[in-house]
Amino acid sequence: MTDDVASQVIKAEQDRIRCLLDVDRGTYDRLHAAEYRLCNPTGTVWTRDEYLDLLTTGRVAYRELGLTGDVDAIVGTDVVVLRYRCVIELTVDGADIPRHEAWHTDVYTNASGTWRCVWSQATGIMDLPLAAP
Repeated sequence: MTDDVASQVIKAEQDRIRCLLDVDRGTYDRLHAAEYRLCNPTGTVWTRDEYLDLLTTGRVAYRELGLTGDVDAIVGTDVVVLRYRCVIELTVDGADIPRHEAWHTDVYTNASGTWRCVWSQATGIMDLPLAAP
């Protein structure tokens, strides 16, 4: 059962990623809870409506957004936490954000049989040289 739930939520996350690329309003509404919040790599937090407005007006436009490896899942009764690495390339308010990798952590809750994302945290990955011993 746990594996089935994890698979369902991972599939929902893949659909959610696709809807952000395509700016698919129907899928966005279905997969984002009313209380959804995104904390982006700058530390700015956007509500569900703010994020949707940024996407639909083109102020945020993803050119690339995709998984680069496996998705880890912690499955509870009505909560699933996902963690994965992804590659991102986008434009924000006309500024190009170059292609880079980030860690994503997403929290999904089950509301009346539908898994919806309530929180997303994206953390940019910086490849820094190792400190000398």
